[in-house]
Amino acid sequence: MILEHTTIKEVANRARVSTATVSRILSGKHCHRSATVEIVRRAIEELRSARPVLTGLESTMPESVGVVMFAYRDFLNSSYNATLATAIMETLAAEDFSAQFIALSPRSLSIDYIEFLVREHRLKGLLIPEFEMLYAVSEQLAKLPIPVVCIGNLAETGLRYSVCVDNVSAGRDAANYLWSQGHRRFGIVTMSRNDICQAQRVAGFLETIRELGGAPDRVMIHEYRSLNDSISGVISALLNMPERPTALFSTNSLMTQKLIAGAAEAGIRIPEELSLLSLEENSELLYMSVPISVIRQPTRELGETAVQMLINLIRGLTVPEHEVLNCSQLARASVAQQN
Repeated sequence: MILEHTTIKEVANRARVSTATVSRILSGKHCHRSATVEIVRRAIEELRSARPVLTGLESTMPESVGVVMFAYRDFLNSSYNATLATAIMETLAAEDFSAQFIALSPRSLSIDYIEFLVREHRLKGLLIPEFEMLYAVSEQLAKLPIPVVCIGNLAETGLRYSVCVDNVSAGRDAANYLWSQGHRRFGIVTMSRNDICQAQRVAGFLETIRELGGAPDRVMIHEYRSLNDSISGVISALLNMPERPTALFSTNSLMTQKLIAGAAEAGIRIPEELSLLSLEENSELLYMSVPISVIRQPTRELGETAVQMLINLIRGLTVPEHEVLNCSQLARASVAQQN
């Protein structure tokens, strides 16, 4: 058995045996069962047949980068993921790069598997949107022989290059806007603050309320672990509060859509009884029955900026290690002036 463009580690992973077992079988110095030898032989053949056939035209083919995203139910149906993926693919195509889209579940996450994909597809670089679940392998990713650009979170990831949104300022802008409209009783609906982006939005909001003379400890905060969670808890809390908030800030646009439906079902009128301000990934909240005021996240710009950073790194150019983009504020009908 001869290895051609295949490593002992790859064979061991596919055959689910140790590298030492593969090494002994290849050298002929072994006493393994014939079934084990056959499993290793088959793994080598499968890896060999999976390799692309070289045609001599490879130098004319576009260079390829990997786009690593986490797969969960309907993950490409979310406005954020769909907009980001579209921006990445279109910008790569405009620069004559191809993309290998890599959707991983937490169970398939390992640095060995990512290294295998880099070799298998001859990737020149990696783009990793929303880095949270990859923190466990961030130090190993930083040691890959290709550039890696993280999108969405700016934290101690161990990676050198990132593009993110200033989420603290987004929370500050939300608080300043609602305060300027006369509101003094607030609520926040947020996804899990284990996600650094969500935590930064909430922290920016609360700190600004404190600076303006408000009481951040009296802000109602309702935290959700999953987008599949019911909104009924927030609605029930609002209905049972003796002094409910006059304004809510939602840090996720999908939860905002649930809030709108839940409020309508409970008979809470927006904006007459409750003003609503949301973070927005795209323009989906513009077309609600009451257009929702938003702190708009520059999702498309995130993808475009990250691609340009990665391509410049591949070309050996000097780039800033971190690019931080700002949100913008769009006032619509869902926030009323409080007398």
